[in-house]
Amino acid sequence: MIPYEFEVKEMLEEAGITVEKSCLVSRKDKNYALCLESLSPPLVVKAQVRGWGRGKLGLVKFVKNKDEIDKAISEIFDSTYQGKRIEYVLVSEKVDVKRELYLSLMVDQDKKAIMLLASLKGGIDVEEAAKDDAEILKMFIKPFEGVREYMVRRIAKFFGKDYEEIRNLLYGLYNIFTLYDMTLLEINPLIDTGEKLVAVDRKAIIDDDALMQNPLLRGIAERYLNELSIVEKSSFEKGFNLVTLEGNIAVIGNGAGLTMATMDLVKEYGGNPGIFLDLGGGASAERVFSALKIVFSLENIDRVLVNVLGGITRCDEVAKGIVKALEETDRKEIKVVVRLSGLYEDEGRRILQEHGLYTHSDLIYAVKEVIR
Repeated sequence: MIPYEFEVKEMLEEAGITVEKSCLVSRKDKNYALCLESLSPPLVVKAQVRGWGRGKLGLVKFVKNKDEIDKAISEIFDSTYQGKRIEYVLVSEKVDVKRELYLSLMVDQDKKAIMLLASLKGGIDVEEAAKDDAEILKMFIKPFEGVREYMVRRIAKFFGKDYEEIRNLLYGLYNIFTLYDMTLLEINPLIDTGEKLVAVDRKAIIDDDALMQNPLLRGIAERYLNELSIVEKSSFEKGFNLVTLEGNIAVIGNGAGLTMATMDLVKEYGGNPGIFLDLGGGASAERVFSALKIVFSLENIDRVLVNVLGGITRCDEVAKGIVKALEETDRKEIKVVVRLSGLYEDEGRRILQEHGLYTHSDLIYAVKEVIR
């Protein structure tokens, strides 16, 4: 789950990390003048979104005086991000910039460690800067060791900043990362004013599995769940990875990579995906039934493509779930196409064929059939 920037900012403040002075404006709160009185122009007005790329979408605005604030806030609230309306805007004092740096922590599955990444160039084009090895510094933190003093010294020398300031920054970020069960914590840009470092733009990803378990995340989880649609909330509670799109074809698979590749094929052959739903590994008949029940509840979906590679997921269990869902739904007009391959494939085919549903072994044929 991606928390709002202002939520991450509050975490940084509690950890003693320097951030800019700001004011949070809610769509529901029209009386924000008092909050803004404490701020001195020039100001930055930023949409609070659960994702990246808002700057390139015009959702970050710079204003020279307070007379321009109302217009900037209204324009952002009138905009959308990924099809959803914007609920919060953060108004911040603009920080004097000597340099824009970059600093992040992220889980590295291959290394079984937390990667610490620093760059001498931050901002919206940090990806380009990262191509120059001289501009970046990468280290790996072992979870049972945490931040080491040599890491602090290396980052301090790399940034050309005071050791104590970097020490407080790194230990603070690492504590936040672990306390809130994050998989990513990114400061971009980390502003060097010449006198101090200021974390003026913050992004994070929190492990979904921790959202309902970690008491520190209770407020964040409540806000997140209240914003979800009925379908999204049901998917979250069932542990599905679901993304709603604008088309009419639901694409269901077991594994994010497989489901994404299947969706790409649907697009390539002229179809229009309306749902991306990853069952995950080891899906039982009941789990498959629950997924299809969610999909069948969406009026824009009239075709479903189920693509399963049996491994820890058994094809016969998938077939049982499909049959149960088809028997219980009132929407008999929905076209369901199934591609099964792998563990208990023959049994899965038999179960589906007994209920009048033909299965495909070739994915391309299945894709063409769901579109036809």
